[in-house]
Amino acid sequence: MSALTWLAPFVRGGGRLFRSCHKRTAGSGGVRHAGGGVHIEPTYRQFPQLTRSQVLQAEFFSATMWFWILWRFWHDSDAVLGHFPYPDPSQWTDEELGIPPDDED
Repeated sequence: MSALTWLAPFVRGGGRLFRSCHKRTAGSGGVRHAGGGVHIEPTYRQFPQLTRSQVLQAEFFSATMWFWILWRFWHDSDAVLGHFPYPDPSQWTDEELGIPPDDED
């Protein structure tokens, strides 16, 4: 078979797709599914009603997040605490701390 016979179905489908896009942009009126009122009734100061699936997904993702944070902190705590030994404040002098000498008034 020639290459044109293989391409014919794709060309026909592409032509239909192009014509349908052209019709929509020209305002030919297609079916609109956006109208018809509010899909979710508004509530004032009320907790939204969640489905069981939403609750399970939220718990799964929050558990995964906390697992990752605590795992990384346990295995790479230097990223949070720093890569240096913590200084001992008892070794600092009064001058380094900005405390004036006792003999000054």
